[in-house]
Amino acid sequence: MVNERGTARSCELCLGWSVMYWSRVCVACKAWKKAYPARGRCPRCRHEAHLNTDGLCKPCLQAIRIEDDAEWALGLDDARPRDIQLLVGAYRDHTTKARPLVRGSSTGARVQQEWWRKLKQQREAAIEQPTVLEPGTRGQIPLFAMERRLTEATVSALVGRSVAGWQAARQAIAQMATEHGLSSGWMYKVSEMVRLALAVREAEGAERLPEAMLRDLLANGDAVRQILLWAGLLDEAPEPMRFSRARQPMRTPYLTAPAPLPPRLPRQCRDCHAWIPAGRRAGFVCDPCRHWRERPGRGRCCRCGRDGLAVRDGRCRGCHPYRLLDQAHPASMRATQLVFALPMGKGGPFEAFPVGDDETPDYVKQRPALHIGRGQEPLFTVRRDWTPVLARLRNMPSGEPPLSGPARRLVREFARHRPDERPEYRKNIRTLTILLYWLGAEAALFERDVYDLARIETNLAAKPVCQFLRACGLLVEDPELHRDADLAWIESALAALPEQVANEVGIWVKARREEGRREGEPRGYDGIRRYLMLLLPALTAWTTTADVTSLRQITPDHIDEAVEGMTGYARRGLATALRSLFRALKRERIIFRNPAHGLPVGDLKGLPKPIPSDLLMGLLDQARTPLGRLVVALAAIHALPGYEIRTLHTAGLDLSRGTLEVRRGLLRHTLYLEELTHQLAADWTNYRHQRWSASTNPHLLVSQKTAVDPDHPAVSLGTLSGALPRGLTLSGLRQDRILNEAAETADPLRLMRLFGITEQTAMRYVTAAHPERTAKMTR
Repeated sequence: MVNERGTARSCELCLGWSVMYWSRVCVACKAWKKAYPARGRCPRCRHEAHLNTDGLCKPCLQAIRIEDDAEWALGLDDARPRDIQLLVGAYRDHTTKARPLVRGSSTGARVQQEWWRKLKQQREAAIEQPTVLEPGTRGQIPLFAMERRLTEATVSALVGRSVAGWQAARQAIAQMATEHGLSSGWMYKVSEMVRLALAVREAEGAERLPEAMLRDLLANGDAVRQILLWAGLLDEAPEPMRFSRARQPMRTPYLTAPAPLPPRLPRQCRDCHAWIPAGRRAGFVCDPCRHWRERPGRGRCCRCGRDGLAVRDGRCRGCHPYRLLDQAHPASMRATQLVFALPMGKGGPFEAFPVGDDETPDYVKQRPALHIGRGQEPLFTVRRDWTPVLARLRNMPSGEPPLSGPARRLVREFARHRPDERPEYRKNIRTLTILLYWLGAEAALFERDVYDLARIETNLAAKPVCQFLRACGLLVEDPELHRDADLAWIESALAALPEQVANEVGIWVKARREEGRREGEPRGYDGIRRYLMLLLPALTAWTTTADVTSLRQITPDHIDEAVEGMTGYARRGLATALRSLFRALKRERIIFRNPAHGLPVGDLKGLPKPIPSDLLMGLLDQARTPLGRLVVALAAIHALPGYEIRTLHTAGLDLSRGTLEVRRGLLRHTLYLEELTHQLAADWTNYRHQRWSASTNPHLLVSQKTAVDPDHPAVSLGTLSGALPRGLTLSGLRQDRILNEAAETADPLRLMRLFGITEQTAMRYVTAAHPERTAKMTR
């Protein structure tokens, strides 16, 4: 009798179901947790649990003894992981306790011998007798129902195997053969199918075989059904089932009342390729083609080229309705529409398709052959070649190509959203016009088609058109186009290397992304790409000239040859990349020793240099735009680097308080704007609002492209550098400002607080400004 306070639930540790009282852990697991408090990953079930001295969890120790799992009892290296069994209820059995595996002692030696004997028996049984329709537990309900594929090999594997219920079925076979005078060959064939059905019954763990499973038999399903019924081994379906597709002949006497044939499935007409609906008359020729065949004369169709068909005027029935269209528009290649042979309710011949009158607008004559309708999906997706389309447009009369009404409305809407585009430079509108002319505006367009079209000519653009179509719900996105550009470059670079070397470098990439054996902060693909660009010349030289097939063959001599003759930043970058590569491979246990372990990276010997005064004179006057003047102020006064200037946000600018917030990862650095920078920031915000009043880009600095881009990208470094006067760079202005402050104060702490730089960087600038104060004195 279960206590009313007890609740049936799953234990949080062993996942077994039992009745628990005021706890979520069963009694056995409480004692196990107290005895073995250390947690880890069980190698057998791959779950986090409390592990004993054998390194196994409690459910796995129980399963090893219940299942006689000799591989894991002996701790073999090639033992594969196992699944955890579902335990419902609990019973006391000394043989299933989660006791440690005995190894090493005198008693352990005897136990080990017993496990080795079981392992030998299990492996011999697996080799001698392959598992085919292995008997299941009687009465057990399967969790998933899977379709069985029975073949002649399955029948051969059952030869000589004892099958439960065979004696009763054998008597039923002999009785049926005697009663109806059937041959010994029939008895042999039916006996094979009956044994196969009984083996399926054992594999399902059922007392009686469900009648629906007889569909999996190779043949004689109706005879096997009758025999199993006589033997009491069949679970009948609510309605009698039929397993033969053909009508049973009169020589099948054991079927007195056969079940009706199943309804016929849809099929295609052999002559016109029209689809015949389900439930129609038998055969593979539709009714119209049956009447068409009554006409005299067979031959080769002049349109589709098929031979042996009933033709009229040189055309078969499927091509005959297109005779007027072919005369009006001759073409070398012709196609026919997909047809469903449905009753139309009227008789007579199949009328020809009308050609049209002379008042058809020019759009119909110049439009493509077919436009996909709304909701219609293509049968096959083939990558388009847009070169013939552009050649066709060049041969057309001057002016825009003819568009349908919905297409013209889309083009006008797209032009309304881009008022700043110059009339002579309408590559975005031209791209959309070509797409809608050729593909129509009724169905969604594939993103791959837009980029393939824009790749042919420089006067076509893809990104703005895709953004507009995506907003209108008319774009089918391609996941390959939205992959990380750095990741795509890395994969293409690895594909150019030999397979073994590419696999090893790929392991280094995963380790940099912290997908290896150790966890840490993942690195970005942009940084990995920079390292790989430095490594590629050395890797290519090793694999081509040094005949290196694996990075395990690399020695310190190869490393020295790779960096030999290099100086400055080039040598420092390559040395850092080589040390990163081989350190990660050593950590992942791909190589045995690190050949770049003692490789010196070196230190930067150069010091920051000031900008000549003649270049700084009239710096703000040389900047012609509000964007250029604000960039000069941020770099030359506040010493912001270029990547921070381009990522400034409008929300971080507070003109009322005179502050500008700079985002540096999770940290924030606040700039206090003096009067000049404050006025330049105000001028820029006014200019931006007047020119791009509808822009929703959150970045403070925008350009003509980024202001109206729905993806809200940051302005590029090239745009910022182009706004500066000639001869100046962002990094040069920043270094000159910090160096000037270091010369005035000689205080590294002030530099760190004012510009947000590290202590090493601050000391470098103080050393450059005051070399006499930081020179090393001789002892």
